[in-house]
Amino acid sequence: MFEREQEESKIIEEFVPAKKPKSRWRFFTFSFWIFLLVVLVVGVSSALVYKTGFTFSQMQTEKLEKLPLIEDLTTMNTPEPETDADRLNVLVLGLRGEGDPNGGLLTDSIMVVSLKKSTGQVALISIPRDLYITMPGQKYKEKINFAYALGYEQKGEAGGLYLSKIAVSRVTGLFIDHVVSVNHEAFKDVVDALGGITIILDKPFIEDQQWTNGGDLGSSSAFFIKTETASTSQGAVEKQKWVFKIPAGTSTLDGLTTLYYVRARYSSSDFDRTRRQQSILLAMKEKALSLGVLSNPVTIFQVLESLGKNVRTDLSFSEIKDLIGIASKVDTKTAIHKVFDTTPEGLLYSGKSDIGAYILSPVGDDFSKIQSTCKNIFQ
Repeated sequence: MFEREQEESKIIEEFVPAKKPKSRWRFFTFSFWIFLLVVLVVGVSSALVYKTGFTFSQMQTEKLEKLPLIEDLTTMNTPEPETDADRLNVLVLGLRGEGDPNGGLLTDSIMVVSLKKSTGQVALISIPRDLYITMPGQKYKEKINFAYALGYEQKGEAGGLYLSKIAVSRVTGLFIDHVVSVNHEAFKDVVDALGGITIILDKPFIEDQQWTNGGDLGSSSAFFIKTETASTSQGAVEKQKWVFKIPAGTSTLDGLTTLYYVRARYSSSDFDRTRRQQSILLAMKEKALSLGVLSNPVTIFQVLESLGKNVRTDLSFSEIKDLIGIASKVDTKTAIHKVFDTTPEGLLYSGKSDIGAYILSPVGDDFSKIQSTCKNIFQ
């Protein structure tokens, strides 16, 4: 269970970096692609009917109409968005995971995948985790990434998904049909199931500012301790720091090393991170095809095993099958991308909360412009 004061402290420590990234490409997260992998694997694994069914019994949470332990949601005086028969809106959440002590239930990535059924168009709408909103059913404000933790406190994973849907729905003005959460373990396990990912670098990749003590997710062979020795009048002084390094040339990365590689940003930039994410996604696709993963029962079993443990959704098995039919018509190469940020067209401005945390607020201090953008994204 969470105490709000403890969460505020965690939020300050976790989400106020020395340099706040303002990249327009933060929408490009692995949550969306892991979500598509879920759909793909389920769609092709009919030979593993029992395992597929069991996996979805693990992934599926109960569907909640409301959370009785939280105040009436009408306290926000905000009308609920109406459904659109021609659109399917799926909220995809990326989080570290329940067992992570460093804000594991705070959603690091929040994206709405909106599908227009009549045309096969898809839009990816990114909501920044630092957006400051009134918590659903409450009278106080928090960053939107806290909604999952708040719901989890009341009703476990189902509550986390539900309150995240409510929060994002009221910001975007879109009716959120379904929600999927994905943690780091899912991505790591999929890479390992593929036997690792091979990359080719023209020059070494080095991240020497983001992690200490071998990384925040566990040990990787890519870490080493760099010792700098300086001579002084009192003698030699040594200074140590942890460095993550992938050498130039060809390297095969395991799941954990790949996860560090695509998360690194302090020594580079969000633009560079995006390029690395894109290259890894292509490498995953090529590796899957070269292994014949879609016809390999062992690999599919391993992927399903991880998905069952690390992905949660309110989608039923029949709804997943319907989604497969819709997703099969979507061309992701022509996807519409929208990220709300602090650029002139980003509709947000930055500031500080009462406790000094970095926050983002909507221009005009209401969400009307953001909602209009989301509703008219396909026009």
